[in-house]
Amino acid sequence: MPCFSGRRREREPMYFEDRYSRRIFISRVLMIVAINLLVTTLIMTFCVFHMGARKFLLKHWYIGLVGMGIILIFSFMICCCSFLFRSSPCKYILLVIYVLAHSTVVCSAAVRYQPKLVFIAVASCAAIVVMLCLFARFAPCDFTGCWIFVFVLSLVVLIMGIVAIFFPTIRIVYASLGVLLFCVYIVIDVQMIIGGGTHKNEFDESDYVLAAMSLYSDIVFLFLYLLDLIGLIDD
Repeated sequence: MPCFSGRRREREPMYFEDRYSRRIFISRVLMIVAINLLVTTLIMTFCVFHMGARKFLLKHWYIGLVGMGIILIFSFMICCCSFLFRSSPCKYILLVIYVLAHSTVVCSAAVRYQPKLVFIAVASCAAIVVMLCLFARFAPCDFTGCWIFVFVLSLVVLIMGIVAIFFPTIRIVYASLGVLLFCVYIVIDVQMIIGGGTHKNEFDESDYVLAAMSLYSDIVFLFLYLLDLIGLIDD
């Protein structure tokens, strides 16, 4: 999810001295995100096709909950202790733990579906992310200041998730809203990474690990909601 460490330019000076520095920052963030997604995809592929790993995760289903708990702890750390994600080597150690926690959640979810549905979700997620990145880059409107809308939508998704536990028939609505929510998150994070004069908020130059973690997490949760939605439609 997007973290709130981006600086408002009306309060702080510009942290990018020139376009070259901004391009270096964007390239570094995208490279970290690509590596994280590659590692997660490889681990997921192994767990989906290796029968032993698949049975282990199905039997010990609570492992995914442990991973989700670690992700929630990291979310609080990003809000309250963001300086930890700016100092080396602490930020890289935390990044590795963050990726492994997400990989655990992804694998625990993926083994519950047929491999065909998993990779349909992967392909759909990749196509949506590419389109959202293009939209975020060329859209004339700024989404980085829409935190109130995102907060309300997040509350709606949370409430729908709780209701779906007791009324499974509305799970498809819950999954659809989850897809919408993380599409908005991705657009916001991409615009904060791009920065520039047209965007109200942006990440600092030293926040490339935080930016990569936010975008990576958005893509992973978009995939999870897509997988749930595709599974429901298949059923």
